[in-house]
Amino acid sequence: MALRFQFDERKGTEALAFVANRWPNITVFYASKVLFFAEKAHLNRYGRPIVADTFVAMPNGPVPSTLYDFIKGNLGLSGDPDAFKAAIDVSQYPRLAGKREASDDALSESDRDCLDEAIAFCKTKSFGYLSQLTHQEKSWAEAASNGPMDYEKFIDDANPHREAIIEDAQAFAAYGVL
Repeated sequence: MALRFQFDERKGTEALAFVANRWPNITVFYASKVLFFAEKAHLNRYGRPIVADTFVAMPNGPVPSTLYDFIKGNLGLSGDPDAFKAAIDVSQYPRLAGKREASDDALSESDRDCLDEAIAFCKTKSFGYLSQLTHQEKSWAEAASNGPMDYEKFIDDANPHREAIIEDAQAFAAYGVL
């Protein structure tokens, strides 16, 4: 059974606001890759994701599906659509802009560090490079086309703490709360 988490809408909104403020006019493609690499790094280091969105193996790489729906204006499943609209400007789609800074109490220091690292990494890479790089990720390569990616496969095989991280992540996932 694939490892899944309960999406944290508030953290998802705040993480996207954080990214959009640090990288003005970021495209949806780059925002998706930043969130993927940050999510993967955080899971490998701390045993928990940042936003816990369902990442989908799209043709150009991983996409956080719920946040992507929100960006496209599909806020019907949002518990607080006004919070998303107040945080992220999507009027220049596919470019995003932050309307306000991310809430200090929503993201941990480790969340922010991994997001900053992912921004710095992705900012220097081309669309094609990032797309091809994510296609080499086990989580993307082993997912069905346009299907959900397994969080367990985000955890690097070479990570010496892999089994403990998987055990902790399964416990987090079972409770549905991070």
